[in-house]
Amino acid sequence: MGGEVQCPAGCGLMEYKKKRNLKIRAWDPIGSVFYLAGLILIVNYTEVGSGEYHPGAIFGMLLFIPGLYFSSLVTTDLSCGTCTGVILESKSIDLKLKGDPLGLSLNKAKYVREALASSTEHSEHDCPDCGNKMSHIIVPIERERRAYEDPLLPDAIADLTTKSDRVKLDGCKECDLLWFKNAKRERKLSMDTAIIPKT
Repeated sequence: MGGEVQCPAGCGLMEYKKKRNLKIRAWDPIGSVFYLAGLILIVNYTEVGSGEYHPGAIFGMLLFIPGLYFSSLVTTDLSCGTCTGVILESKSIDLKLKGDPLGLSLNKAKYVREALASSTEHSEHDCPDCGNKMSHIIVPIERERRAYEDPLLPDAIADLTTKSDRVKLDGCKECDLLWFKNAKRERKLSMDTAIIPKT
């Protein structure tokens, strides 16, 4: 999309914002070298049970932490400062909505695109790019259960269970973009721990 983009909710102009997702790894030459070198140093110089820290292990941590930061995913997405809505364009969809590397769950980007293509439910919002009505879909996800969500559930059980959830979103299949009414919905679907299970 080029030029000024209006928020589909009618709030006004949206702006491009860079976002760094520390939970998603992306290829970065410098970050990957720091990350791997730090990991190797930590493993080589850590003595289990000694209670002492070798300078090599400390230096490894000093390389490992910035390596994680530099090799995290950075995307540029459209955000609305008023309603906190987010638009993901084609490249961001591919980068943020991946499946798991082992293929145990569905690829989120592919699932969302296929659901939009077959959706008959129209959104209340128009596409900010082409002006046509967007389609509305609900994406079923499984995600890790957090301790604060179920305080009565013992931690040992909460760690082994997942929580079923749904993410509502609108999208335009012609323009290949997704509209989330708030940033929280986008983050929920983009998390590495959120998967679309194979049925």
